[in-house]
Amino acid sequence: MMEWWNALSTMQQVFYILAIPSTIILVLQTVLLLFGVGGNHDADGADAGGTADGDVSAETDPDGSFVPEHDAPYDQGPAHEAGLRILTVRGVVAFLAICGWVGVAALDMGAAPLLATVLAVIAGLAAMVLVALALRFSLKMQQSGNLDLKNAVGLTGEVYVPIPRGGKGKVTLTVQDRFVELDAVCPERELAVGEAVKVTGITSNHTLIVTPLA
Repeated sequence: MMEWWNALSTMQQVFYILAIPSTIILVLQTVLLLFGVGGNHDADGADAGGTADGDVSAETDPDGSFVPEHDAPYDQGPAHEAGLRILTVRGVVAFLAICGWVGVAALDMGAAPLLATVLAVIAGLAAMVLVALALRFSLKMQQSGNLDLKNAVGLTGEVYVPIPRGGKGKVTLTVQDRFVELDAVCPERELAVGEAVKVTGITSNHTLIVTPLA
């Protein structure tokens, strides 16, 4: 083993040092991910339901009011999709692994050290981008199961918190097979607790527009 290692050039040793440990880490990450361990580390802060400091217990509507966590699990659209996160733990590990093995392969094929380094860096960067795209796709798949308020239009529910005319209250209804409590307004009149309502639209603040059924 030592004879093989000592027979390598300095550049080959550098590439092997990059490739072998990072490949082991990459394999361990993949195995842990299959068992559901560490799946959210690279996605921290990318969830549309969370706040900037990582507190997901509440978020703020554009009008300044707080929305409880169970009121905000809906799909907020393309404006809230996670961006392309290049510098993640998996991205860096993938860069080191691919960079190392491509560098080793290039040197074995007789490439000059400079050319091998350039090819290795390019391949490593490509691996980082692919990992970022895979992470973004994964996040989109997770968000696809979120509640989309558009599916509430046309459904009926019941007033849970009184809705004053020109103000905001709450209604309960079943959307996408989930019983939820959501903010609602009624332009027509005041609504009391227990009144049956029908959802006719959604405001820009993700608040339901309802009308009394009676």
